[in-house]
Formats: sequence, structure tokens, C-alpha cells
Amino acid sequence: MLAAVSAPVSSVRAKATQTKSCNRVGRALCAPIRSKAASRVYSTPPALSTVDGPYSLKRQAQNATKGRILFHGVHHVALLCKSLERSLDFYCGVLGLEVNPDRPHDKLPYAGAWLWIGPEMIHLMELPNPDPQEGRPKHGGRDRHTCIGVEDIEPLEARLKEAGVDYTRSMSGRPAIFFRDPDANCLEVVQLAPWR
Repeated sequence: MLAAVSAPVSSVRAKATQTKSCNRVGRALCAPIRSKAASRVYSTPPALSTVDGPYSLKRQAQNATKGRILFHGVHHVALLCKSLERSLDFYCGVLGLEVNPDRPHDKLPYAGAWLWIGPEMIHLMELPNPDPQEGRPKHGGRDRHTCIGVEDIEPLEARLKEAGVDYTRSMSGRPAIFFRDPDANCLEVVQLAPWR
């Protein structure tokens, strides 16, 4: 696995400062659009999917006027980890994500970090994981997983190979791969175009 930082760190803020070099490496995977996208106010929220199904944005807007809830998207996904430093090495060093320095974690009774993934975030929490790491399905599509969209899956595939991270391709034939982080949390990464 690639190490994002060679020196030990004592805090998430120090880690965020030290991961700037890994962030430059990871820009091919995750273009930092957070500052623009996260601060925009959308009259119609952006969507990853273009399917006009029962929960389309138009339908949600109509429902909101009837007192129903208008969902805009997923704000963050929380993942448990045994070692925050090891997880930051993976998520920043291998995947190229960036720590959100505006979201300090010092008010919570456990170590953690918030990572930008487009305009949304992953919240890493250093807490005991009640789920078993062993005996999980080899193909992550048959397990709980978080799906992340990218423009092009090839740079990620090359990065995973270079880091020695095992992955499987989507069984549906979509341009998607499944892999696990150091704590066996499963991630799916799907190339958005032409599939949505």
C-alpha cells in the first residue's frame, strides 16, 4: 500500500497539512470541486442519476409542496476504522481524497476525520467495529457497500493495482469495481458516463 506520509502524525490537522502531497497525486481520481459545489444553493439539486423514476427531482419538488420531504442527496457516509492513521493513508494516499479542515473532529469523544468526495464527505470514525472482517463476500456487490461515481475508472484501477489492493469488476458488466478499505468496508466505484 502507498504511504501518504512518512512521518508519524499526532493530530488530524497535522495529517491534513502533511497530505497535501498525496492530494496532488490523487487529483486524477477526485477533482476538488468541493469549495464551489458545496457552497452553491441549488433551486434544483444536482443528481448523479438521470433516470426519471418515482423519486425524480420533479416529483420530489411536487411532493414538497404537499408537505412531504424534499431530499437533496447524501451529505456524508460514516465508516468505522480501527486506526485513523492507517485509514487516512488509504483514503488520502491511495484514493487521493482530501481532509476537510473546516470540519474539525475535536468535539467528539473518538478520533476521526472528514474527507471530501466531490461535494459530499466520508466521515472516518476510529471506533470498534461490531462487524466481522473475515467471512465477508469476496465480491463487494454482495455486501453492504458505498458507491462513489467517477468520470473515468481507469486511473483508479491503476492506482489500486500499484498499491496492491484487490478488487473485483461489476458482475453486471457496468464500468464499476468493488474493493475494501483496510477495515473491510466495501467501496464500489462506478464510471458515471455513459452509465448513470
